[in-house]
Amino acid sequence: MIQLKLKNKKGQFNVSSKEVKDILEIRSDIDLVQDISNTTNQSNIMVFDCKLAESIFSKELAIQLIEESSGELDESFFDLFFEDVKAFLKDTTDEIEAELQELYLVDNIRCCFDIYSINDEFTDFKFVFVVSFKDIGIANLENLARIVSKRQLVGASKFYC
Repeated sequence: MIQLKLKNKKGQFNVSSKEVKDILEIRSDIDLVQDISNTTNQSNIMVFDCKLAESIFSKELAIQLIEESSGELDESFFDLFFEDVKAFLKDTTDEIEAELQELYLVDNIRCCFDIYSINDEFTDFKFVFVVSFKDIGIANLENLARIVSKRQLVGASKFYC
């Protein structure tokens, strides 16, 4: 857990990564959240290792489509499915970003994600969620998310063993 000292229109206040983690855990579309903010040396940035809820993308539908295709699914099916997941996570990220901006009354809060692990049945999606409380370009934030997600993938995210 990390603690940030921030300033908004009403004055100075503190935000802990535990508070943000609690906000993420309340969501029905995210199953598991681990605060890994202390693993980065970035100021005013929080990082979370997350797992998308299985109920979001039906396991039964994916299995049925695979079985019906007799194992001959075109690769474009998986590309399209993956794009759907990314679009869903983008919308979720935008919602969380707006919620945090409203809660903390800070306009320069930025959020992004990077998917780093998907199981063979396309039912288990693990991703890194990054929250920045400083003025940072989205390209820099996305790059940080990619770096952290590669580290989580290499480390096999011990949280989800």
